[in-house]
Amino acid sequence: MTATNLRFLFVLLAAVLLGACGERLDVEVKARIDGQPAAQATVVVDREELGVTDAQGVFAKQIRKKAGAEIDVTVSKEMPGYRIEPWKSTVLVKLPKDGQVGTYRFDADLKAMRFVTLRVSEKGAPLPGAKVTVGGKEAGVTDAEGQIVYLYRQQPAKGAEFDVTKTGYGAYRAVRRFEPGEVIEVALNRQAVLAIKALTDEYGRASGVPGLSVSIDGNTVGKTDAQGSYTYTYRGAPGKKAVIALAAPGYIPGAWKTTVRLEGQVNLQRYFYPTTPKPIRVGIYRVVGNSPGVDLKDVAAQTEQALATQLFKFPGFREVPGERLQAEVKQRKLSIERIVAKGWQDTPLRATVDMIVLGSVAKDDDGYLAEAKFHTASGKIIFSEIARARSARGIDGAVREIVNNVIERFPFEGTVIGVEDDRYRINLGRNWRIARGTEFTLTTPRFGEGGKVSGYRETGWIEVKRGDDNSSLAEVATLKQGEKVQIGDRVVRRTGGEGDEGDRRTYFLLTAKGGVGTDVSPLAGTNVYLNGEWKGATEANGQAQIPLRLGRNYAFMLYRHGYQQVTGKI
Repeated sequence: MTATNLRFLFVLLAAVLLGACGERLDVEVKARIDGQPAAQATVVVDREELGVTDAQGVFAKQIRKKAGAEIDVTVSKEMPGYRIEPWKSTVLVKLPKDGQVGTYRFDADLKAMRFVTLRVSEKGAPLPGAKVTVGGKEAGVTDAEGQIVYLYRQQPAKGAEFDVTKTGYGAYRAVRRFEPGEVIEVALNRQAVLAIKALTDEYGRASGVPGLSVSIDGNTVGKTDAQGSYTYTYRGAPGKKAVIALAAPGYIPGAWKTTVRLEGQVNLQRYFYPTTPKPIRVGIYRVVGNSPGVDLKDVAAQTEQALATQLFKFPGFREVPGERLQAEVKQRKLSIERIVAKGWQDTPLRATVDMIVLGSVAKDDDGYLAEAKFHTASGKIIFSEIARARSARGIDGAVREIVNNVIERFPFEGTVIGVEDDRYRINLGRNWRIARGTEFTLTTPRFGEGGKVSGYRETGWIEVKRGDDNSSLAEVATLKQGEKVQIGDRVVRRTGGEGDEGDRRTYFLLTAKGGVGTDVSPLAGTNVYLNGEWKGATEANGQAQIPLRLGRNYAFMLYRHGYQQVTGKI
């Protein structure tokens, strides 16, 4: 009896001990790197290392854990040339079915980064600060020891293209297959890189000048490309002085040179200005009706077509199609009202158009009134014209009158391009409606960095004596004391105006207001015409100073789109 009780007690104690140790469970791990078996990967369960995977990346072992407990499984591996992120997972131990052993399988997909070390030097000495790019993407710069560690997951089948650059040194470029963990030695040599940029600036728009011949110490080395750039690499002794010259026929200056020290990165930028005037790029945005309750759609379309036909016969204006202009304004999410009020000088639209024309047609008891306003990129109305047609059939004639008046009085800009005895040749001729007696205001440029014109100073005025299709000879009419005429001076056609000569002009102050009833406010952008000739437009405060000559009678008209025109006499 006693022996039986002892055996029962022993079995009970064994059961208690086994229960305290937990349930049996099989742990199976399959480790992979990039889809391939990862041999010798370490398997850790609850911070206890159980072993490593075999050649097939498999590990299996039976352990005991309490049911309901969570176990943490970590799989890690170390390989030369790799940085492998440990794989981790957590699983809850479940109660097994009677007499069965629970099996827990883990697929450990290890994320591995390969690395190589690039060691950059100059004559055997470490070279810090060298920039490394791989596959076109910047990888970083070398440290104080001239080294950089580059991490990658995969590389192209044919190898990776990498570049090593540093200012003042020749660039290194190679395509090679990286071997994880390898050290790649790169040697850079000192050199000077001369970067030349030839530019021009017209109507506030800068662009490159292609095809200019570049010489160094009298030897021609190449020409500027389509962007006006030329790059020369000098591999001689650093610090050498060299004379750099650019030949620019058809530009002012026609030739330019400077002396530089060839060491490191040398950047040269120079502006050149063409001796042949470029046409002004003009876009007719639209012509609309300006009489409430009157259908002027067809007349407006006729006016717009006639305006384009007449305006772009003249070589001084180059057409920017209206459809293209409207599409770009919409694409850039710009407002035409804001554009004409504040300009588009600082918007991407500046690269497309120099001047925008807005037109309108109004109907009254005497027929039709057609108006065209010319807006510059700065937001200023540079010119406005109005003409009357008795009927729709007279629209074409009215538009022809508008365009002729614009061309005859437009303040075209030209350049002094030569000196012939006591006369000066300018680059505007009969093709630009320039004739004997045409007067030009003379201005001399102020130059900024790189020869860029930063502004002009008025020095006098000249008068054309004779000319040909493309140029004219002019004499000085008046010149300020101490000033002289030089090649490259700008000339602007004088448009004249009412009032006395010089500073003794007579003006009257006009105020325009718009609205309904007593709800009125200052009206900006109202055009003022005296005897059919445009004299200006009101500013933001609705006011404008209008020149006139005392003792004369004037018929005036105030015209603004969206409002009824006002006429009267002075």
